[in-house]
Amino acid sequence: MTSNQWNLDERVAELAAEPGRTWGVRDALLAIASVPASLVLSILLLAALPDVPTAVAVSGATALLGAAALLAVRRPARQSGGLERALGLDLPLWSDAGRVLRWSLLLLLAQSAVIVLARLLVPALRDVAVDNASFLRDQGPYALVLLAVAAVLVAPVLEELLFRGVVLRGLMLRTGFWPAAVVSSTCFGALHATAAGLDGLPIVLATGVFGLGLCVLTRRTGRLGPAIGVHSLRNALAVAVVAL
Repeated sequence: MTSNQWNLDERVAELAAEPGRTWGVRDALLAIASVPASLVLSILLLAALPDVPTAVAVSGATALLGAAALLAVRRPARQSGGLERALGLDLPLWSDAGRVLRWSLLLLLAQSAVIVLARLLVPALRDVAVDNASFLRDQGPYALVLLAVAAVLVAPVLEELLFRGVVLRGLMLRTGFWPAAVVSSTCFGALHATAAGLDGLPIVLATGVFGLGLCVLTRRTGRLGPAIGVHSLRNALAVAVVAL
């Protein structure tokens, strides 16, 4: 156990003791709902405008997710002294590089183990692909670059701010770490599903395990920077595999 093992617990305890604080579970639920809401709105806009170029569609979807994130973090930031103090938002530091690499490898192994176990226990999953980036293969070079920027630089910040920031901390103010982490990770996995039923289960499990690992990492550091670094590296590897 390191000296900062319970850093996040201490920070949440400080937030819980703040006079006049009213943000918490309701804001966590808002953050959870904001992601599918922004995705549904993006799909409706694309259905109404089928000839929109991929680059414009990606920019619009990213902007909607950013707007949803801003809506979800307004109250915590206003009541608890800004995004860094309330939600731990910062960017990865050079000193985080070793931790980011170690946790990236650890979570990749954990995801692989969960998928292997699921396929052993559920034979119907043996031929189901674990891939939510296959659509990138159909994109032109400019769209691929834009998608890579969104996946590697923008999405990790927004998703960590929402799931390991508002959701994890907001629920911890009421439930403690593990219930909050399980709810956050389950929602995180479900919102990355690429199909319904058993076909979508592998990616939900893999992404849920990834999210749970990022919750533990955030608990150990009390910051979002390392989790953003791991998330960004994971997305970069996925984009690189598809592009190559």
